[in-house]
Amino acid sequence: MKKLIMLTSVFCVLLLTTNCSKDDDIKTSTPVVSSTDLIGTWNLDYYIENGILTEEIMCSDQVKYVFSKDNVYTKTTFSGDGTTNCELAVIINGKWEDFGSGTYELTPNGGTAGPVLNIMFKDNFTKFISEVSASRTEVFSK
Repeated sequence: MKKLIMLTSVFCVLLLTTNCSKDDDIKTSTPVVSSTDLIGTWNLDYYIENGILTEEIMCSDQVKYVFSKDNVYTKTTFSGDGTTNCELAVIINGKWEDFGSGTYELTPNGGTAGPVLNIMFKDNFTKFISEVSASRTEVFSK
């Protein structure tokens, strides 16, 4: 009986001393996202279309975004056969705006408000996921 009381006491002490506060839970489970997390060069890493994972990106599917601190972006697409020796196809420059909660609006220069880029950061902000359409999700890496 003494052993049971002793074990229960030790368990209670351990439980009380290792308990974390709600602040700790918020910090670890909900990372704070800011527009600075978007800044950098992002290349299409892979995509899922109609449930099919594609990791070997053909030249015609390759996309690169560069987001700058001054809310300027460049989107570069490529052309060519295969996965190597790709050529520049289209370069779009414009402004980006952070609407919060992972929502960014891209407005090409000389154009009207462009696509809204809804993204979710992953892997310590080194990847972002964007649902391009109901059937296609793209994953970009920094």
